[in-house]
Amino acid sequence: MIVSARPPDPRRPPLQVYGLWFARRSAESFLVSDQERETAAAQLVEQHAAGRLTLDELRERTEIVYGARTRGELSAALADLPGSAGPPGNPWEALVQLRSRNPFPGYGYARFWARAAGLWVDLILIAGLFLGLGPVAGAAHLAALTLLVPPAYFTSFWTALERTPGMWLVGAKVVRAEDGGRLGLRRSFVRSCGYLLDLASGLVGFGWAALDLRRQGWHDKLAGSLVVRRLR
Repeated sequence: MIVSARPPDPRRPPLQVYGLWFARRSAESFLVSDQERETAAAQLVEQHAAGRLTLDELRERTEIVYGARTRGELSAALADLPGSAGPPGNPWEALVQLRSRNPFPGYGYARFWARAAGLWVDLILIAGLFLGLGPVAGAAHLAALTLLVPPAYFTSFWTALERTPGMWLVGAKVVRAEDGGRLGLRRSFVRSCGYLLDLASGLVGFGWAALDLRRQGWHDKLAGSLVVRRLR
């Protein structure tokens, strides 16, 4: 005996609709990674550069992005912005997208070896300052100068000019990671103090910039800074 199939009820959505809805809700509840947060933050910066977000809105949404724990929370910060894709489905795709993305329009990340060369130039200049001040200050004050001169050198140049003489020679400058603005006195000082952490780690903190997706050393992580170069 053949049993005829019951005709579908037009008032009830097909089973596939429920399946898609459940899959979407499940994906929104997935925990996001740091790379996905960085990707979303970079998208917000691009929207700010395009004039769709004010600086206050950029800061507010960036805080939401970095505080997001699930993909649903992360997507909410981008939902009303055109051209902003949601977080990639797998971590490897997020890594590839973030590595290929420039930090700001018209700027790329400064290359690691160029940064290292610029730092060596700055260290040579600081050594010259010690040679010039040594006979005047005397041995008693030389230890105090060793602690004061390097932070003052880096902090003053980053605050006033966004770059030291060494960075100027290699075409690099240091900016805020969230919007590309000037670091300011406080964050410049924090970044200079971060060099001490890099030294204490056996230069691992410096070398971290060669591996990091946003080319940030430990001192950049502390200060929330990026070292960039203008694209030709």
